Amino acid sequence: MKFIHKYAILPLLLVILSSCGGQDLAEPEPQYRIQSGHDLRILTTSDTHYLAQELRDLGPAFQQFLAAGDGKQLGYSKEMMEALGYDIGIRKPDVMIISGDLSNNGEEASHKELAGHLKRIEQDTGTRIYVIPGNHDIRNPWARSFRDKRQYATDSVSAKAFRQIYGSFGYDEALLRDEDSLSYLAAPSEELWLLMLDTAQYGDNKALGHPQLEGRVSDRTLEWIAACGAKAAAAGAQLVTVMHHSLLNHSEFIQEGFTVEDHAKVTDALMQSGVRTVLSGHIHIQDISEYSHDGERIYDIASSALSVFPHQYGLLTYSSARQTLDYSTQRLGMEQWAAATGNTDPNLLGFRAYSEANFRKRSATRSYSRLAEDPAYASYTETELKQMADVVGRLNENYFAGSASTGNAAVTATAGYRLWQDAPASGTRSYVLEMASQQPKNNHELHVQLPQR
Repeated sequence: MKFIHKYAILPLLLVILSSCGGQDLAEPEPQYRIQSGHDLRILTTSDTHYLAQELRDLGPAFQQFLAAGDGKQLGYSKEMMEALGYDIGIRKPDVMIISGDLSNNGEEASHKELAGHLKRIEQDTGTRIYVIPGNHDIRNPWARSFRDKRQYATDSVSAKAFRQIYGSFGYDEALLRDEDSLSYLAAPSEELWLLMLDTAQYGDNKALGHPQLEGRVSDRTLEWIAACGAKAAAAGAQLVTVMHHSLLNHSEFIQEGFTVEDHAKVTDALMQSGVRTVLSGHIHIQDISEYSHDGERIYDIASSALSVFPHQYGLLTYSSARQTLDYSTQRLGMEQWAAATGNTDPNLLGFRAYSEANFRKRSATRSYSRLAEDPAYASYTETELKQMADVVGRLNENYFAGSASTGNAAVTATAGYRLWQDAPASGTRSYVLEMASQQPKNNHELHVQLPQR
C-alpha cells in the first residue's frame, strides 16, 4: 500500500483552513453536551435498510422480493427500530450512529418514517443520533412499493432532501460541512469528535438504472478531512471516522465495490488527521481489519447489517482517563422487546431462531439450485446435494456473524463438508474450502490505545 508522505498536504493546509469550508470554520464553538473529563458511550450500527410499512403488504410481490434478497427482515423494519429504541433505553448510550443504507432502496417514505423513529428515540432516551447516507439511500432507481403481485416505482430522495430529512441527526449541529459531499464533522463531546464521511456515489444512478455500489472520497473531500483533522488537533479532540464503505479489505471474496476506491490514499489522509478507528458497514459482515504504517495502526470495524441475521450492533466506549476505545458487539433484543410490549407474533418472540433459520434456508436453497443444475454434480443424490447446500448456508451464517473462525468447526465435521472435500472443482467448492479454513480472529472485541492529545 503506497502512502502519501505525511508532509505532502501541509502546503495546502493553510489554504484549506482559510478557504475550504471557511463559512463553517467561522461558526461559534460548540456547546458540548459532554464536557472534558467524561467518558462517551456510543452505540454503532449500519444497514438498517428500513422499508416503510405503507410501501408493502405481505403479498406475492413482496415475498418474492424477500426470497431473492440476502436475508433482510424487511417485514419487521418497524419492529426492529422499536426494539433498537428499547435496547437504547436500557443501555443508555450517549450517542447512536448509523453508518449508511438507512433505507431499503432510498424510498422517500422509508426515510421519513425512519426519521420519525429516530426522533422518538432521541426524545425518549436522550441519546444523540448521527447518520450518513449509504449507496442505497439517495437517487435510487430501485425505490419500490409492493402490492399484491406487482412492484411499483416510488419516489426516492435527492441529496438535498436527505440532508433535510435527517437535519436534526448530525447535519444541523455540524462543526464543518463538506461542500463536495454530505460529509460533516460533529462533536458529541469535548474530547471525541466524529468525522462522518459520505462515501456513496449517487450522481450517475439514474443513467445507470441502479444504485452505484462503489464508494469514493474525492480529492476535495480529502482536503476537507485535513481541515477537520487540524481543527480537532487544535481543540485537543480525538477523531473517530464513520463511513459506509470499507476503508480496509474485510474479505478475500468480496472487495470490489465494497472497499472504498483509492483506499490507500484515504487511509493515509485519515491517519495524517489522527484517526485510529473507523466504523463502517456496507459489506454486511462483522469483521475487524487493521493496517499499520510507521508504527501507527488504524482499525476498520465493519458492522454486520442490523436488518440481517444475527441483527447485532456495536458498543464503543471512550475512556477519558485512559485515552482508549473499547468495542464489543451485542445482539438486538427483539425477543425482550416483544415480550415487554405484549407482542404475540411467534416470529418476534423467537426472533433469533426464526431469523437464523430463514437466513440459512435462503442461502442453502440458492446453493442447492446451482448444484442441481451443474452437470459436474449430476452423480450426487438429492440428499447429498442438500447436505452440501446446507454447509454453504451454515458457513455464510458464520461469516456474516463474524464467527467463522470459531463456529466453522461444527460445520467441517459434517457429512456435507466431507462431500465438498472430494467434490469436482468449481467456484462454489473453492469458496466452501476457503471459508472453512478461516484463521482464528476476534471480530467482536477491540481495544484501541489512542494517541495522546
